[in-house]
Amino acid sequence: MTKPDAKIVEKIKNDISLLFRHTDVKHEAIRELADLYFQREVSRQTTRMTNAASAGIIPESEEVDEGSYHPVDLDTLLRTQIKLPSLPLIFSQIMDLMSDPDSSANDFAKVIGNDPALTAKLLKIVNTAFYGYRSQIDTISHAVMIIGTSELYALCLSTSVLTLFKDIPSILVDMTSFWKHSIGCGMIARKIAARKGETNRERFFVAGLLHDIGRLIIYNNLPNQAHQAIAYAAHHKELLYNAETRVLGFDHAKIGGRILDKWKLPVKLADVVRFHHHPENAPEPFDIDTAIIHLSDIILNALQLGTSGEHLVPPLNPAAWKMIGLSVEMLPEIIQETESQIEEISNILIPRKQSNQSRRYY
Repeated sequence: MTKPDAKIVEKIKNDISLLFRHTDVKHEAIRELADLYFQREVSRQTTRMTNAASAGIIPESEEVDEGSYHPVDLDTLLRTQIKLPSLPLIFSQIMDLMSDPDSSANDFAKVIGNDPALTAKLLKIVNTAFYGYRSQIDTISHAVMIIGTSELYALCLSTSVLTLFKDIPSILVDMTSFWKHSIGCGMIARKIAARKGETNRERFFVAGLLHDIGRLIIYNNLPNQAHQAIAYAAHHKELLYNAETRVLGFDHAKIGGRILDKWKLPVKLADVVRFHHHPENAPEPFDIDTAIIHLSDIILNALQLGTSGEHLVPPLNPAAWKMIGLSVEMLPEIIQETESQIEEISNILIPRKQSNQSRRYY
């Protein structure tokens, strides 16, 4: 391998100092992620022949008027201003079938068959390398028999959620990048759960997919305040969820949990979303679901695999890492096994016609 240019190496080291500034760089997992980032960036930037003038880790800072922040009560906002979307009817029909012990694979096939686009996506997904079935699965009833109703429920929820948020301004977030981060978090979480021998692993994919959904509610309903939070985070090189609390009085995780409550999804899932940045505060501190989503989100941010708006790596809770019980050597293995599959699933799931309007809100 050709020795990388000294300017490239210096820039990447500076980027690492910024990217991981809120983490404990002495922790073994953070050291490993920083090393993986270094290796990937050396290869990428050397291949592309970029130099020290290439784009930075976080957006260019701008002046912020902190006197204009007016934090508000979330309950008041939910009652008076914020409109939460409802899940499509087809998902509620699938939930009804899930609770009916007499439902059959054909019953699921009939309901899903009423939505040809959903049917096509589901069949594409279950035939990917991520699921690894050797024989072709060509009907929904076959898919139900092969992967089970719980897995199908998770995939239907995923595809339903991805259609709900449209016309979010690109000045706030790139939707393709947002969903890539979310899908990737779910897939990494599912892979970690598999290494741990967890059953019902589809719940980890769903939790990863939904962990940052509160940001979409903020971007959609409070674009001015969202921009203020983004600007504050860039100006102060602060984590975005801390900036959200500073500007809004609450962060995306808190409102994300509330939308899952509204959708009547499992309480445990809502709590994972609420506490994925602070697993120590969950009703069951450091339960395995919250700990795994906590770690998966950090992995995605460390390797810059999509973004929901966060440009720095959140701190890793050492007790959560200890509970998961991975060896540090497993991290690159899990990432390597999953990364190409993230691209494959993202290409199927992410709506390509979602428009990001470039309206400015300041």
